[in-house]
Amino acid sequence: MKRIFSRAVTVLMVLLAVSACRSTHNLGTDAKKNDKAELTQFAFPAGKNKGIGTTATAIVANGVHYITVPEGTGLRKLVPEITASDGATVFIDGAPYKAGAAYDFSGDVQRVKIVSEDGGKTGEYRICVKTGDSTIDQRVYQFMRDFSIPGVSLSIMKGTQVVYSSGYGFAVAETETRCTPDHLFRMASISKQFCTLCIMQLKEEGRLQLDQQVFGQNGILKGLYHNITPYHEGITVRHLLSHSSGICKGLDDPAFNNDFRFYTGTRNPVPTDTLIQRTLDARQQPYSDGTVTWSPGSAYNYSNVGYCVLHRIVEVVSGKDYERFLKEDVLSRMGITDTHIGGYKEERRPNECVFYSQGSANGYSNPLRELAGAAGIITSSNQLMKVLTYIDGDDTVPDIFSRETLQEMYTAYRFTAPGKYGEEYHTYGLGWRVNHARRFPGAHYHGGDIAGTATVWAGGTDSGMSGALICNSRSYIRNETGDIDDNTYSILDDAMKYFQ
Repeated sequence: MKRIFSRAVTVLMVLLAVSACRSTHNLGTDAKKNDKAELTQFAFPAGKNKGIGTTATAIVANGVHYITVPEGTGLRKLVPEITASDGATVFIDGAPYKAGAAYDFSGDVQRVKIVSEDGGKTGEYRICVKTGDSTIDQRVYQFMRDFSIPGVSLSIMKGTQVVYSSGYGFAVAETETRCTPDHLFRMASISKQFCTLCIMQLKEEGRLQLDQQVFGQNGILKGLYHNITPYHEGITVRHLLSHSSGICKGLDDPAFNNDFRFYTGTRNPVPTDTLIQRTLDARQQPYSDGTVTWSPGSAYNYSNVGYCVLHRIVEVVSGKDYERFLKEDVLSRMGITDTHIGGYKEERRPNECVFYSQGSANGYSNPLRELAGAAGIITSSNQLMKVLTYIDGDDTVPDIFSRETLQEMYTAYRFTAPGKYGEEYHTYGLGWRVNHARRFPGAHYHGGDIAGTATVWAGGTDSGMSGALICNSRSYIRNETGDIDDNTYSILDDAMKYFQ
Protein backbone atom coordinates (compact mmCIF):
# COMPACT_ATOMS: atom_id res chain seq x y z
CA MET A 1 0.00 0.00 0.00
CA LYS A 2 2.81 2.41 0.91
CA ARG A 3 4.53 1.54 -2.36
CA ILE A 4 1.37 2.37 -4.37
CA PHE A 5 1.00 5.72 -2.52
CA SER A 6 4.63 6.53 -3.09
CA ARG A 7 4.27 5.87 -6.82
CA ALA A 8 1.16 8.06 -6.95
CA VAL A 9 3.01 10.93 -5.27
CA THR A 10 5.89 10.57 -7.70
CA VAL A 11 3.56 10.64 -10.72
CA LEU A 12 1.78 13.70 -9.31
CA MET A 13 5.07 15.57 -8.85
CA VAL A 14 6.12 14.79 -12.42
CA LEU A 15 2.79 16.03 -13.77
CA LEU A 16 3.11 19.25 -11.74
CA ALA A 17 6.63 19.80 -13.06
CA VAL A 18 5.51 19.26 -16.64
CA SER A 19 2.61 21.65 -16.08
CA ALA A 20 4.96 24.27 -14.67
CA CYS A 21 7.23 23.97 -17.70
CA ARG A 22 4.27 24.34 -20.02
CA SER A 23 3.09 27.44 -18.14
CA THR A 24 6.52 29.04 -18.41
CA HIS A 25 6.65 28.29 -22.13
CA ASN A 26 3.20 29.71 -22.71
CA LEU A 27 4.13 32.96 -20.93
CA GLY A 28 6.99 33.48 -23.39
CA THR A 29 4.84 32.69 -26.40
CA ASP A 30 1.98 34.94 -25.37
CA ALA A 31 4.16 37.98 -24.34
CA LYS A 32 2.87 41.24 -25.84
CA LYS A 33 4.55 42.08 -29.16
CA ASN A 34 5.88 45.57 -30.00
CA ASP A 35 3.22 47.78 -31.56
CA LYS A 36 5.55 50.52 -32.82
CA ALA A 37 6.37 51.08 -36.50
CA GLU A 38 8.99 53.84 -36.51
CA LEU A 39 12.01 54.52 -38.69
CA THR A 40 14.54 55.82 -36.18
CA GLN A 41 17.57 56.19 -38.48
CA PHE A 42 18.49 55.87 -42.12
CA ALA A 43 22.14 55.88 -43.22
CA PHE A 44 24.60 54.71 -45.82
CA PRO A 45 27.54 53.24 -43.86
CA ALA A 46 31.03 54.03 -45.09
CA GLY A 47 32.31 50.45 -44.95
CA LYS A 48 29.56 49.08 -47.15
CA ASN A 49 29.33 51.72 -49.88
CA LYS A 50 32.01 52.49 -52.46
CA GLY A 51 32.96 56.16 -52.54
CA ILE A 52 31.42 57.02 -49.17
CA GLY A 53 34.34 57.77 -46.84
CA THR A 54 32.22 58.80 -43.87
CA THR A 55 28.84 57.32 -43.00
CA ALA A 56 26.07 59.47 -44.48
CA THR A 57 23.11 59.87 -42.12
CA ALA A 58 19.74 61.31 -43.08
CA ILE A 59 18.29 64.49 -41.59
CA VAL A 60 14.52 64.62 -41.21
CA ALA A 61 12.82 67.79 -42.48
CA ASN A 62 9.07 68.15 -42.96
CA GLY A 63 8.62 64.39 -42.59
CA VAL A 64 11.18 63.53 -45.28
CA HIS A 65 14.54 61.82 -44.67
CA TYR A 66 17.10 63.80 -46.69
CA ILE A 67 20.56 62.41 -47.22
CA THR A 68 23.57 63.49 -49.32
CA VAL A 69 26.33 61.21 -50.55
CA PRO A 70 29.60 62.42 -52.14
CA GLU A 71 29.66 63.68 -55.73
CA GLY A 72 30.28 60.84 -58.17
CA THR A 73 28.65 58.20 -55.99
CA GLY A 74 26.43 55.85 -57.97
CA LEU A 75 22.89 55.92 -56.62
CA ARG A 76 21.64 52.71 -58.25
CA LYS A 77 23.45 50.35 -55.88
CA LEU A 78 23.64 51.74 -52.39
CA VAL A 79 23.60 49.69 -49.21
CA PRO A 80 21.39 51.32 -46.56
CA GLU A 81 21.51 50.75 -42.85
CA ILE A 82 18.05 51.09 -41.34
CA THR A 83 17.18 51.24 -37.66
CA ALA A 84 13.53 50.66 -36.88
CA SER A 85 11.29 49.71 -33.95
CA ASP A 86 12.18 46.41 -32.25
CA GLY A 87 10.78 43.41 -34.08
CA ALA A 88 9.39 45.49 -36.95
CA THR A 89 9.56 44.36 -40.58
CA VAL A 90 11.07 46.81 -43.08
CA PHE A 91 10.26 47.21 -46.79
CA ILE A 92 12.01 49.43 -49.36
CA ASP A 93 9.83 50.41 -52.31
CA GLY A 94 7.59 47.43 -51.56
CA ALA A 95 10.35 44.82 -51.31
CA PRO A 96 11.51 43.27 -48.00
CA TYR A 97 14.63 44.94 -46.69
CA LYS A 98 17.68 42.72 -46.38
CA ALA A 99 20.55 44.04 -44.30
CA GLY A 100 23.69 44.35 -46.40
CA ALA A 101 21.84 44.28 -49.72
CA ALA A 102 22.10 47.06 -52.31
CA TYR A 103 19.08 49.05 -53.54
CA ASP A 104 18.38 51.61 -56.24
CA PHE A 105 18.08 55.16 -54.83
CA SER A 106 18.33 57.01 -58.14
CA GLY A 107 14.65 57.95 -58.28
CA ASP A 108 13.12 61.18 -56.99
CA VAL A 109 11.67 59.63 -53.84
CA GLN A 110 12.09 56.17 -52.31
CA ARG A 111 9.62 54.79 -49.80
CA VAL A 112 10.34 52.81 -46.68
CA LYS A 113 7.50 50.99 -44.94
CA ILE A 114 7.76 49.78 -41.38
CA VAL A 115 5.29 47.13 -40.13
CA SER A 116 5.15 46.73 -36.34
CA GLU A 117 6.02 43.40 -34.75
CA ASP A 118 2.38 42.81 -33.82
CA GLY A 119 1.27 43.64 -37.36
CA GLY A 120 -1.15 46.27 -36.15
CA LYS A 121 0.67 49.43 -37.26
CA THR A 122 2.38 50.63 -40.43
CA GLY A 123 4.73 53.60 -40.82
CA GLU A 124 5.32 55.16 -44.24
CA TYR A 125 8.51 57.16 -44.79
CA ARG A 126 10.04 59.03 -47.74
CA ILE A 127 13.75 59.03 -48.56
CA CYS A 128 15.36 61.66 -50.81
CA VAL A 129 18.95 60.89 -51.79
CA LYS A 130 21.24 63.23 -53.74
CA THR A 131 24.91 63.68 -54.47
CA GLY A 132 26.69 66.80 -53.27
CA ASP A 133 28.63 68.27 -50.39
CA SER A 134 27.17 67.03 -47.12
CA THR A 135 28.70 69.88 -45.07
CA ILE A 136 26.65 72.49 -46.93
CA ASP A 137 23.66 70.27 -47.62
CA GLN A 138 23.13 69.40 -43.97
CA ARG A 139 22.97 73.12 -43.16
CA VAL A 140 20.24 73.49 -45.77
CA TYR A 141 18.33 70.43 -44.53
CA GLN A 142 18.38 71.78 -40.98
CA PHE A 143 17.18 75.15 -42.25
CA MET A 144 14.31 73.46 -44.12
CA ARG A 145 13.41 71.58 -40.94
CA ASP A 146 13.51 74.64 -38.67
CA PHE A 147 11.41 76.83 -40.98
CA SER A 148 9.19 74.24 -42.72
CA ILE A 149 10.52 75.07 -46.20
CA PRO A 150 9.48 72.57 -48.91
CA GLY A 151 12.06 73.59 -51.52
CA VAL A 152 15.38 75.46 -51.72
CA SER A 153 17.81 76.27 -54.52
CA LEU A 154 21.45 77.21 -53.94
CA SER A 155 24.11 78.30 -56.44
CA ILE A 156 27.68 79.34 -55.62
CA MET A 157 30.08 80.92 -58.12
CA LYS A 158 33.82 81.55 -57.99
CA GLY A 159 34.80 84.27 -60.41
CA THR A 160 32.59 83.48 -63.38
CA GLN A 161 32.35 79.72 -62.83
CA VAL A 162 29.55 78.06 -60.88
CA VAL A 163 31.29 75.73 -58.41
CA TYR A 164 28.25 74.37 -56.58
CA SER A 165 24.64 74.28 -57.64
CA SER A 166 21.91 72.24 -56.04
CA GLY A 167 18.20 71.91 -55.41
CA TYR A 168 16.74 70.60 -52.16
CA GLY A 169 13.33 69.23 -51.31
CA PHE A 170 10.33 69.79 -53.54
CA ALA A 171 9.49 72.44 -56.10
CA VAL A 172 5.96 71.02 -56.02
CA ALA A 173 5.28 69.11 -52.81
CA GLU A 174 1.96 67.65 -54.00
CA THR A 175 3.60 65.79 -56.90
CA GLU A 176 6.93 65.24 -55.11
CA THR A 177 8.72 67.10 -57.90
CA ARG A 178 12.31 67.44 -56.70
CA CYS A 179 13.68 70.96 -56.72
CA THR A 180 16.58 71.85 -59.02
CA PRO A 181 18.71 75.01 -59.40
CA ASP A 182 16.93 75.62 -62.71
CA HIS A 183 13.44 75.81 -61.20
CA LEU A 184 11.84 79.25 -61.27
CA PHE A 185 11.33 80.94 -57.90
CA ARG A 186 9.77 84.26 -57.01
CA MET A 187 12.50 86.79 -56.39
CA ALA A 188 10.54 89.28 -54.23
CA SER A 189 12.79 92.37 -53.79
CA ILE A 190 15.60 90.93 -55.89
CA SER A 191 13.26 92.15 -58.64
CA LYS A 192 14.48 95.67 -57.82
CA GLN A 193 17.91 94.87 -59.18
CA PHE A 194 16.36 93.75 -62.48
CA CYS A 195 14.45 97.03 -62.63
CA THR A 196 17.70 98.86 -61.91
CA LEU A 197 19.36 97.09 -64.84
CA CYS A 198 16.58 98.34 -67.12
CA ILE A 199 17.08 101.93 -65.91
CA MET A 200 20.85 101.67 -66.35
CA GLN A 201 20.38 100.30 -69.85
CA LEU A 202 18.29 103.36 -70.77
CA LYS A 203 20.88 105.60 -69.14
CA GLU A 204 23.72 104.06 -71.16
CA GLU A 205 21.68 104.50 -74.32
CA GLY A 206 21.32 108.19 -73.46
CA ARG A 207 17.54 107.95 -73.22
CA LEU A 208 17.33 109.20 -69.64
CA GLN A 209 19.53 110.72 -66.96
CA LEU A 210 19.65 109.61 -63.34
CA ASP A 211 19.14 113.16 -62.06
CA GLN A 212 16.21 113.77 -64.36
CA GLN A 213 12.93 114.96 -62.85
CA VAL A 214 10.20 112.30 -62.70
CA PHE A 215 6.91 114.14 -62.02
CA GLY A 216 5.45 117.46 -63.18
CA GLN A 217 5.55 119.44 -66.40
CA ASN A 218 9.26 118.81 -66.89
CA GLY A 219 9.19 115.21 -65.66
CA ILE A 220 9.64 111.93 -67.50
CA LEU A 221 6.09 110.93 -66.50
CA LYS A 222 4.54 114.28 -67.46
CA GLY A 223 0.76 114.11 -67.70
CA LEU A 224 0.37 110.60 -66.28
CA TYR A 225 -0.53 111.72 -62.77
CA HIS A 226 -2.40 114.65 -61.25
CA ASN A 227 -2.25 116.41 -57.90
CA ILE A 228 1.51 116.91 -58.30
CA THR A 229 3.09 119.16 -55.67
CA PRO A 230 6.50 120.91 -55.56
CA TYR A 231 7.58 118.05 -53.25
CA HIS A 232 6.79 115.49 -55.96
CA GLU A 233 8.53 117.62 -58.59
CA GLY A 234 11.76 117.34 -56.60
CA ILE A 235 11.95 113.56 -57.04
CA THR A 236 14.54 112.27 -59.53
CA VAL A 237 15.33 108.83 -60.96
CA ARG A 238 18.35 108.62 -58.65
CA HIS A 239 16.15 109.30 -55.61
CA LEU A 240 13.88 106.40 -56.56
CA LEU A 241 16.81 104.03 -57.13
CA SER A 242 18.38 104.88 -53.77
CA HIS A 243 15.12 104.82 -51.77
CA SER A 244 15.59 108.49 -50.93
CA SER A 245 12.47 109.86 -52.64
CA GLY A 246 10.51 109.78 -49.38
CA ILE A 247 7.47 108.87 -51.46
CA CYS A 248 6.18 106.42 -48.85
CA LYS A 249 7.54 107.91 -45.64
CA GLY A 250 4.77 108.13 -43.08
CA LEU A 251 2.58 105.63 -44.96
CA ASP A 252 1.94 101.96 -44.32
CA ASP A 253 3.75 100.52 -47.40
CA PRO A 254 1.12 101.16 -50.12
CA ALA A 255 2.41 98.32 -52.35
CA PHE A 256 1.33 95.84 -49.67
CA ASN A 257 -1.56 97.83 -48.17
CA ASN A 258 -4.89 96.47 -49.42
CA ASP A 259 -6.50 99.92 -49.28
CA PHE A 260 -3.98 101.14 -51.86
CA ARG A 261 -3.40 98.14 -54.11
CA PHE A 262 -6.89 96.61 -54.43
CA TYR A 263 -10.24 97.94 -55.53
CA THR A 264 -12.34 98.68 -52.46
CA GLY A 265 -13.87 95.58 -50.89
CA THR A 266 -12.17 93.20 -53.32
CA ARG A 267 -8.93 91.36 -53.90
CA ASN A 268 -8.75 92.66 -57.46
CA PRO A 269 -5.54 94.66 -57.97
CA VAL A 270 -5.69 98.20 -59.28
CA PRO A 271 -3.40 99.13 -62.21
CA THR A 272 0.11 100.23 -61.32
CA ASP A 273 -0.76 103.83 -62.26
CA THR A 274 -3.66 103.82 -59.79
CA LEU A 275 -1.43 102.51 -57.03
CA ILE A 276 1.08 105.27 -57.75
CA GLN A 277 -1.64 107.94 -57.90
CA ARG A 278 -3.11 106.83 -54.59
CA THR A 279 0.36 107.04 -53.04
CA LEU A 280 0.98 110.52 -54.43
CA ASP A 281 -2.42 111.67 -53.12
CA ALA A 282 -1.61 110.35 -49.65
CA ARG A 283 1.91 111.77 -49.55
CA GLN A 284 1.51 115.43 -50.48
CA GLN A 285 4.13 117.15 -48.36
CA PRO A 286 7.59 116.41 -46.94
CA TYR A 287 7.23 114.28 -43.83
CA SER A 288 8.99 115.34 -40.61
CA ASP A 289 9.68 112.93 -37.75
CA GLY A 290 10.87 115.75 -35.52
CA THR A 291 14.54 115.46 -36.42
CA VAL A 292 14.55 115.03 -40.21
CA THR A 293 12.32 116.43 -42.94
CA TRP A 294 12.06 113.56 -45.40
CA SER A 295 12.30 115.53 -48.60
CA PRO A 296 13.73 113.94 -51.78
CA GLY A 297 17.36 112.91 -51.38
CA SER A 298 17.53 113.64 -47.68
CA ALA A 299 17.37 110.20 -46.10
CA TYR A 300 16.84 106.49 -46.68
CA ASN A 301 13.28 105.15 -46.63
CA TYR A 302 12.66 101.83 -48.38
CA SER A 303 9.93 102.21 -51.00
CA ASN A 304 8.32 99.46 -53.06
CA VAL A 305 6.09 102.00 -54.79
CA GLY A 306 9.24 103.86 -55.84
CA TYR A 307 10.20 100.84 -57.92
CA CYS A 308 6.70 100.68 -59.39
CA VAL A 309 7.35 104.25 -60.56
CA LEU A 310 10.69 103.10 -62.02
CA HIS A 311 9.11 100.30 -63.99
CA ARG A 312 6.62 102.80 -65.43
CA ILE A 313 9.57 105.03 -66.35
CA VAL A 314 11.06 102.09 -68.27
CA GLU A 315 7.81 101.68 -70.18
CA VAL A 316 7.34 105.38 -70.97
CA VAL A 317 10.93 105.96 -72.09
CA SER A 318 11.31 102.71 -74.05
CA GLY A 319 7.82 102.56 -75.50
CA LYS A 320 7.71 98.88 -74.55
CA ASP A 321 5.94 96.83 -71.93
CA TYR A 322 8.26 96.47 -68.91
CA GLU A 323 8.70 92.70 -69.22
CA ARG A 324 9.31 92.96 -72.93
CA PHE A 325 12.02 95.61 -72.47
CA LEU A 326 13.67 93.58 -69.70
CA LYS A 327 13.81 90.49 -71.90
CA GLU A 328 14.63 92.07 -75.26
CA ASP A 329 16.98 94.88 -74.27
CA VAL A 330 18.70 93.59 -71.14
CA LEU A 331 18.47 89.84 -70.54
CA SER A 332 18.94 88.91 -74.21
CA ARG A 333 22.38 90.55 -74.03
CA MET A 334 23.24 87.99 -71.34
CA GLY A 335 21.77 85.01 -73.16
CA ILE A 336 19.08 84.62 -70.49
CA THR A 337 15.75 83.36 -71.80
CA ASP A 338 13.89 81.91 -68.81
CA THR A 339 13.30 84.93 -66.56
CA HIS A 340 9.79 86.40 -66.42
CA ILE A 341 7.22 88.39 -64.49
CA GLY A 342 5.32 85.94 -62.30
CA GLY A 343 1.60 85.52 -61.78
CA TYR A 344 -0.97 83.70 -59.68
CA LYS A 345 -0.97 79.96 -59.06
CA GLU A 346 -3.13 79.20 -62.09
CA GLU A 347 -0.55 81.04 -64.22
CA ARG A 348 2.35 78.92 -62.99
CA ARG A 349 4.91 77.96 -65.64
CA PRO A 350 5.83 74.26 -66.10
CA ASN A 351 9.23 74.67 -64.41
CA GLU A 352 8.06 77.12 -61.74
CA CYS A 353 7.80 76.23 -58.07
CA VAL A 354 4.58 76.26 -56.12
CA PHE A 355 4.79 78.83 -53.31
CA TYR A 356 3.55 77.73 -49.91
CA SER A 357 1.85 79.88 -47.30
CA GLN A 358 2.67 79.87 -43.60
CA GLY A 359 0.88 81.51 -40.72
CA SER A 360 -1.82 83.90 -41.85
CA ALA A 361 0.07 84.96 -44.99
CA ASN A 362 -1.18 83.97 -48.45
CA GLY A 363 1.65 83.01 -50.79
CA TYR A 364 -0.43 84.04 -53.80
CA SER A 365 -1.94 87.26 -52.48
CA ASN A 366 0.45 89.67 -54.17
CA PRO A 367 -0.28 91.05 -57.67
CA LEU A 368 3.15 90.53 -59.22
CA ARG A 369 2.41 92.14 -62.59
CA GLU A 370 1.23 95.36 -60.97
CA LEU A 371 4.31 95.28 -58.68
CA ALA A 372 6.66 94.11 -61.43
CA GLY A 373 9.55 96.50 -60.79
CA ALA A 374 9.43 95.99 -57.04
CA ALA A 375 8.62 92.29 -56.60
CA GLY A 376 7.53 90.62 -59.84
CA ILE A 377 10.48 88.61 -61.16
CA ILE A 378 10.64 84.82 -61.31
CA THR A 379 13.96 83.21 -62.19
CA SER A 380 16.37 80.51 -61.04
CA SER A 381 19.50 80.55 -58.88
CA ASN A 382 21.61 79.46 -61.86
CA GLN A 383 20.31 82.36 -63.95
CA LEU A 384 21.09 84.76 -61.10
CA MET A 385 24.71 83.64 -61.29
CA LYS A 386 24.76 84.33 -65.01
CA VAL A 387 23.38 87.84 -64.49
CA LEU A 388 26.17 88.58 -62.01
CA THR A 389 28.87 87.64 -64.52
CA TYR A 390 27.67 90.42 -66.84
CA ILE A 391 27.73 93.18 -64.22
CA ASP A 392 30.78 92.32 -62.14
CA GLY A 393 33.47 94.64 -63.54
CA ASP A 394 35.47 91.59 -64.70
CA ASP A 395 35.99 91.33 -68.44
CA THR A 396 36.31 87.53 -68.35
CA VAL A 397 32.67 87.73 -69.39
CA PRO A 398 32.20 91.14 -71.09
CA ASP A 399 29.98 93.40 -68.97
CA ILE A 400 26.89 94.96 -70.50
CA PHE A 401 27.54 98.28 -68.74
CA SER A 402 30.48 100.65 -68.48
CA ARG A 403 32.66 100.69 -65.39
CA GLU A 404 31.24 104.12 -64.54
CA THR A 405 27.68 102.80 -64.53
CA LEU A 406 28.65 99.79 -62.41
CA GLN A 407 30.42 102.05 -59.95
CA GLU A 408 27.31 104.22 -59.65
CA MET A 409 25.18 101.20 -58.87
CA TYR A 410 27.50 99.78 -56.23
CA THR A 411 28.53 102.99 -54.45
CA ALA A 412 26.66 103.92 -51.28
CA TYR A 413 24.33 106.84 -51.90
CA ARG A 414 25.19 110.06 -50.02
CA PHE A 415 22.08 111.15 -48.13
CA THR A 416 22.00 114.79 -47.06
CA ALA A 417 20.06 114.80 -43.78
CA PRO A 418 21.72 114.24 -40.39
CA GLY A 419 21.28 111.03 -38.42
CA LYS A 420 21.41 107.26 -38.89
CA TYR A 421 19.12 107.28 -41.95
CA GLY A 422 20.83 110.35 -43.41
CA GLU A 423 24.53 111.08 -43.59
CA GLU A 424 25.36 108.06 -41.44
CA TYR A 425 23.59 105.58 -43.72
CA HIS A 426 26.09 103.92 -46.05
CA THR A 427 24.44 100.61 -46.92
CA TYR A 428 22.43 101.28 -50.08
CA GLY A 429 23.62 102.22 -53.54
CA LEU A 430 21.38 102.38 -56.61
CA GLY A 431 19.13 99.34 -56.46
CA TRP A 432 21.65 97.32 -54.45
CA ARG A 433 22.57 96.98 -50.80
CA VAL A 434 26.25 97.43 -49.99
CA ASN A 435 28.59 97.37 -46.97
CA HIS A 436 26.89 94.66 -44.90
CA ALA A 437 28.17 94.82 -41.34
CA ARG A 438 28.92 91.09 -41.02
CA ARG A 439 28.22 89.27 -44.29
CA PHE A 440 29.47 89.32 -47.89
CA PRO A 441 32.56 91.56 -47.47
CA GLY A 442 32.94 93.91 -50.43
CA ALA A 443 29.77 92.67 -52.11
CA HIS A 444 26.67 94.18 -53.63
CA TYR A 445 23.73 92.09 -52.49
CA HIS A 446 20.01 92.06 -51.77
CA GLY A 447 17.33 89.94 -50.14
CA GLY A 448 13.66 89.43 -50.85
CA ASP A 449 10.65 89.13 -48.56
CA ILE A 450 7.09 88.44 -49.65
CA ALA A 451 4.62 85.75 -48.60
CA GLY A 452 5.69 82.36 -49.94
CA THR A 453 9.25 83.43 -50.71
CA ALA A 454 12.61 84.11 -49.09
CA THR A 455 15.59 85.08 -51.26
CA VAL A 456 19.11 86.47 -51.11
CA TRP A 457 21.94 86.92 -53.61
CA ALA A 458 25.39 88.49 -53.44
CA GLY A 459 28.09 89.29 -55.97
CA GLY A 460 31.45 90.97 -56.19
CA THR A 461 32.81 89.93 -52.81
CA ASP A 462 36.43 90.74 -51.98
CA SER A 463 37.21 87.05 -52.45
CA GLY A 464 35.58 86.88 -55.88
CA MET A 465 32.72 84.69 -54.68
CA SER A 466 29.03 85.08 -55.53
CA GLY A 467 25.92 83.13 -54.67
CA ALA A 468 22.15 82.89 -54.33
CA LEU A 469 19.82 81.04 -52.00
CA ILE A 470 16.08 81.05 -52.72
CA CYS A 471 13.07 79.33 -51.09
CA ASN A 472 9.47 78.57 -52.03
CA SER A 473 7.97 79.41 -48.64
CA ARG A 474 8.37 82.01 -45.91
CA SER A 475 8.27 81.27 -42.20
CA TYR A 476 7.52 83.80 -39.47
CA ILE A 477 9.21 82.04 -36.56
CA ARG A 478 12.78 82.10 -35.24
CA ASN A 479 15.43 79.55 -34.37
CA GLU A 480 18.62 80.01 -32.37
CA THR A 481 20.21 81.91 -35.30
CA GLY A 482 17.34 84.34 -35.84
CA ASP A 483 14.50 84.68 -38.34
CA ILE A 484 14.39 83.12 -41.79
CA ASP A 485 16.31 86.01 -43.41
CA ASP A 486 19.06 85.85 -40.80
CA ASN A 487 19.44 82.17 -41.65
CA THR A 488 19.46 82.57 -45.44
CA TYR A 489 22.12 85.27 -45.19
CA SER A 490 24.21 83.14 -42.83
CA ILE A 491 24.00 79.99 -44.96
CA LEU A 492 24.84 81.84 -48.18
CA ASP A 493 27.76 83.70 -46.62
CA ASP A 494 29.18 80.49 -45.10
CA ALA A 495 28.71 78.58 -48.36
CA MET A 496 30.60 81.20 -50.38
CA LYS A 497 33.45 81.11 -47.87
CA TYR A 498 33.41 77.31 -47.82
CA PHE A 499 33.86 77.01 -51.61
CA GLN A 500 36.36 79.89 -51.83
